[in-house]
Amino acid sequence: MGDDVERKGLGTPATRADIIEKLVKDGFVKREKKQMIPTEDGMKLITVLPDVVKSPKLTADWENALSLVARGEYSMQAFMEGIEDMVRDMVQKYHAVSDEQKTMFAPGESEAMGKCPKCGADVVKGKFGPYCKGKCGMNFKQFKVVADDYEYGMSMNLTDTQLRNLFEGKKILVKGLKSKAGKVYDAYFIPLSIEEFSYTKDGKEIRGLQYKVKKEFAKNKK
Repeated sequence: MGDDVERKGLGTPATRADIIEKLVKDGFVKREKKQMIPTEDGMKLITVLPDVVKSPKLTADWENALSLVARGEYSMQAFMEGIEDMVRDMVQKYHAVSDEQKTMFAPGESEAMGKCPKCGADVVKGKFGPYCKGKCGMNFKQFKVVADDYEYGMSMNLTDTQLRNLFEGKKILVKGLKSKAGKVYDAYFIPLSIEEFSYTKDGKEIRGLQYKVKKEFAKNKK
């Protein structure tokens, strides 16, 4: 990175943090200890993006221009017209991609882990976990647990083997659960039925379907 680019700046720390979090969430970057490592999809994305978009100089130039606009030394209209011209030129130049580039991000056909208990469609592994190909709204991380004559909800990640057993109606052993008192224990989850769930997050109502399971305590080995 050139001194001129560094001097002009690359956004605020908050802006940079938001960009990094979005790259991680979308699967283009992963964290390894204190490092940010590009994923396979991230490397593919870099190969298909035009050089001008990948250059930090573009962001630095825009930051500098916006500073001039804020001080009244540059017209906002001229700034936006410049961006529009650049986008128009890029669309004309990169309006088509090669067949090789088209197949880069094509999702591979994942092996089915089992049948969805709600709609019967295949359940496959995706970037963010297992999902129903029938898109019926079934969630494989949310559970309504029945234990000791009361019910409570919980969210957890199960292994592929545990999920396959659930799809077959079998009970599964879940290890390392923690009680409210902080005691670690193991328990069996026995699938009972499917039911709806809903909750509010950031002012938005989230709805879906979840397993209703019965919990039985397992005898921990000494």
